[in-house]
Amino acid sequence: MAELLRLDGLHAVRVVATETGHRAEAVTASGDGWTRSTAGDGAGLAVLHRLRSRSAVEEGFRVTAGSWLPTDDASERAMGVDQTHESWIVGGTLVVKWMTEPLVGPHPAADRLRRLAAAGFAESPTLVGVIEWQEPGTGHWVPAVVVQSYLPGAEDGWTWALEAARRALGVSPGKPVDVGSTLGDIVARLHLALSDDPVRTLDADQARRQAAEARAALADTVGLLRTHDAASHALIEARRADVEVVLAVLDDAAGTPVIAVHGDLHVGQVLRDTSGHHAVVDFDGNPTVPPDLRAAPAPAASDVASMLVSLENVEHVVRRYAPEVTQEAGLAWTREQQARFVDAYRRALGDRADLYDEALVPAYEWEQVCREFLYAIRHDLLEWLYVPAAAVRRRLAPEG
Repeated sequence: MAELLRLDGLHAVRVVATETGHRAEAVTASGDGWTRSTAGDGAGLAVLHRLRSRSAVEEGFRVTAGSWLPTDDASERAMGVDQTHESWIVGGTLVVKWMTEPLVGPHPAADRLRRLAAAGFAESPTLVGVIEWQEPGTGHWVPAVVVQSYLPGAEDGWTWALEAARRALGVSPGKPVDVGSTLGDIVARLHLALSDDPVRTLDADQARRQAAEARAALADTVGLLRTHDAASHALIEARRADVEVVLAVLDDAAGTPVIAVHGDLHVGQVLRDTSGHHAVVDFDGNPTVPPDLRAAPAPAASDVASMLVSLENVEHVVRRYAPEVTQEAGLAWTREQQARFVDAYRRALGDRADLYDEALVPAYEWEQVCREFLYAIRHDLLEWLYVPAAAVRRRLAPEG
């Protein structure tokens, strides 16, 4: 099965059935058929043409045009980095992202991006347009192509936050940067832009479902670690009941305010350009979470916990490659930056402090640690296992 949305006379978006669902790809006319496009053949520019023309759309697709960013540059090039999806820089100022991962709905990205655009949130790339495809059977709309502004020279948080930690811990020369306060302020304003008025709350069924998925993540982690990381498996298995007690808080989360969370928030999702401007990216949700929960509203504490874990992960990465940094020094940096994050987050929420329930954070932190393991194992990134393993040791064997 293949479905086409023609972009112009030569190019189209094609949705192709796969063993795991569907994927979107750029294609170019070739003889009587279509061939997979590559950056430079004009398919990205054709997307921009389609967004500008606002012409009729084939059944099963819809097109949303956002803020138009003009460009006279006809260049296209691949971004040149490994990503979940395929992204091209078009016209030197825009990013066209082809959603090549399985298109499974419901999908959070289009809704989140439209909310941020409507709220005028400044710390996210400008939304230029979205092409969505309707999933057969379910009727869910799933983004096939997303176009946003390009931030030239931008570094992701794993670059700029790691360098800030190295400076603070004496590994690199230079003045340390207050990572926590910067991120806390940005995330609070992100959450305000993603919240509803009046605020929605978590009902009992949703609370039980989210709690059950957190326990399932723990169970899957224990099972997979048996063959991939025996030491982490032994620690979690020995203290599994204790972890489950922490997760049980989620069972009683009914009535907690919920928002359209980012869903996969970590330092790497916050870019910083050469002028020091920050931008939050990638609203596809955590790939280890079932699609319906990725798109569902959730407590803001889930995003906060993910970011707090990622600040800890920055420390673990620094210490991995700079063993002269002691555990005590690394922990002190992490605790300080986490405290700065929470303080800045609370300040920026202002009179919307009710959005944040800190009692849920420990449970969501444990869920995030488990999902770090799951992501690394399922995506064959076994070299990353040392990071969640260090997080487990800190929680269950701090003297080890």
